[in-house]
Amino acid sequence: MPLTTLRPGWLRVLLAAELVFAVLVAGGLWLLREQALAAEARMLDALADAMARQAERSLDIGQVVLTTTTDELARGIMPATGPQVTAVLRERARLLPGYRAISIFGADGRRLATSRDSTADLPTSVAERDFFAAAQQEGPPRLFLSEPYIASGDGLPAIGVSMGWRDAADRFAGVVVLVADPDFLAGGPARLARDRDVQQALLRPSADGRSLMPLAPRQAQAVPEALRQALGPPKEGAHAPGTRRSQGVDGLLVATAPLRPYPLLQAVWREQGAVLSSWNELAWLVGAFVLAMLAVTLAVGWRMAREQLRVEALQQRLTRARKLEALGHLAGGVAHDFNNVLAALVGFGEMARQAAADGSRQARHLDHVLQAAERGRQQVERILAFSRGQPRRSVSFALQPLVQEVLDHLAGAMPAAVQLQSSLQAPALAVRGDPTATYQAVMNLCTNALQAMTEGGLLSVSLDALQLSRPQQAYDEILPAGRYLRLQVQDTGLGMGPDVVAHLFEPFFTTKGRQGGSGIGLAVVHGVVKDLGGAIDVNSAPGRGSRFTLWLPVCDDPPEDRALERQELPQGQGQTVLVVDDDPALVELAEDLLAELGYEPRGTVSAQAALQALRDDGQAFDLLLTDEVMPDMTGTTLAREARALRPGLPVVLYSGYGGDDFEARAAQAGVSAVLRKPLTTRELALALQRVLRASLQS
Repeated sequence: MPLTTLRPGWLRVLLAAELVFAVLVAGGLWLLREQALAAEARMLDALADAMARQAERSLDIGQVVLTTTTDELARGIMPATGPQVTAVLRERARLLPGYRAISIFGADGRRLATSRDSTADLPTSVAERDFFAAAQQEGPPRLFLSEPYIASGDGLPAIGVSMGWRDAADRFAGVVVLVADPDFLAGGPARLARDRDVQQALLRPSADGRSLMPLAPRQAQAVPEALRQALGPPKEGAHAPGTRRSQGVDGLLVATAPLRPYPLLQAVWREQGAVLSSWNELAWLVGAFVLAMLAVTLAVGWRMAREQLRVEALQQRLTRARKLEALGHLAGGVAHDFNNVLAALVGFGEMARQAAADGSRQARHLDHVLQAAERGRQQVERILAFSRGQPRRSVSFALQPLVQEVLDHLAGAMPAAVQLQSSLQAPALAVRGDPTATYQAVMNLCTNALQAMTEGGLLSVSLDALQLSRPQQAYDEILPAGRYLRLQVQDTGLGMGPDVVAHLFEPFFTTKGRQGGSGIGLAVVHGVVKDLGGAIDVNSAPGRGSRFTLWLPVCDDPPEDRALERQELPQGQGQTVLVVDDDPALVELAEDLLAELGYEPRGTVSAQAALQALRDDGQAFDLLLTDEVMPDMTGTTLAREARALRPGLPVVLYSGYGGDDFEARAAQAGVSAVLRKPLTTRELALALQRVLRASLQS
């Protein structure tokens, strides 16, 4: 699928399809789970029923023996005591699987006969046993299972299966008891259950009849109490086995089957975790596969969506770059001519100001001329901020006087409904960067704040120094720890929402619509702050105004502007400087400035004429001072050819607009220094001194 055809809805459709597939897989797994539980339930039902039927057969055999014995005693066929009855009891005990002995007790509970070989340690009376009390009750004789007890003869757990007998006059004559192991009813199915990690127990009603108790005492710990309470006592007349599934009873799968007609319940259970172990492995495997497939699909879809967004963003950036490039070319053409005008104003104005007496009327007029020229210079620099052809400078300068200058400039043009409040508390601290660009950035922030307060309000500007002990998040980056100047510009105007703040510093983004606003103002501010090594932060909300905070790292170097103001201009030693500019007025200006600084200027308006002069006598010139934008040849090309004719010739290049990669091209051409138009006497003097000194040292 081509990236250009992708849309955000495509990712949602893909996600929905994956979720539907995941739901279907989950439904299939759940169906398999239910089938596994149902199959195990059927197995447990069959096992419980088989075990119950086997237990019934054991009890039926015991009941036949007890019925026969009690009938023979009642009819007098068999005596209750004597060697003859002992022999008969031993023979019957030998033929009864699971029973340890058979004994006859009289009406007083005393033993009359038993099948045991030794009777020395046997109790002589069972009048206190529960089966004896049950045998005394009126009614036809019936089989009774006693509570488990410890047999006195061998000290082993035992259970009594008994039946009362009556004499010929239908009087209670005693009880016949079969002594058995508590597990005597368990057989082959029970062993099969153990082989399949299935738990089983034969349960009987408790004394109060409200719950179930294991028939075998050693199973008391194996049968969970919650399971016995949940099953309840066996219901009279129940005949069919049934499976109970209960997550509330320790997560067990339970099957039960009653013994007919005995008050016993055969229970078989297995942990659902064991039943579902194979299913769990399958579920994990299938789930991992589905999740992996989901993850891969989503990752691919997300990557494709991000790629689409990236392509769209690149297309937008390309569109903006083309707009910016067109603006830069247009601004460069205008700026070149306008800078020539400003250069003449600044140069000749400075020379005229030096000749005028301080405090005179002429001096005041010339000061106004120079201030107007400086404002024009600032406007040109603002236009060229994004052309990337403007040579930049980086000096250490005090920030507070610059901010105060902005406020002084705004004070005269501020609307009457707007109040200005300032708090500047860092007079001696400096930052490193371009003072003119910084002035423009501060002015832009204050102007935007005034425009946001259409109905009036309060403009607050503050400057202080802070030490950040740890990194801090700003608008689009993290400020490292260090010492910063914090400049805040706050208004009480309309404010902005998060959707606007997110695009605030993008070139050509504006909220002013057709009412004005190129959309490059805040982008210029952002670029200036970056050049200063700092960061910007924004806090704004609709109807609550905006606050822009500039974090600028403190520069420990002394402000260069103040230091230079106290120094006298460095003078030349008569070095010959070849001046090249296509504007005759600027050539004349440069010659006058150089002559006043102690140099010997030789000017020309033609780059070809300059090259010819170098061919004629290249050693006659100590330095080449040239403009960049000229009709017959650029300054960088001239510098390259001049250094080919005269190797090691220092070159100083000045321009108001040099085009893309201007400084890089100048360095490749061997240019020693780059200055901005319009030239000032101080900048020119310092550059010439620095370049000539470096040439002598090399």
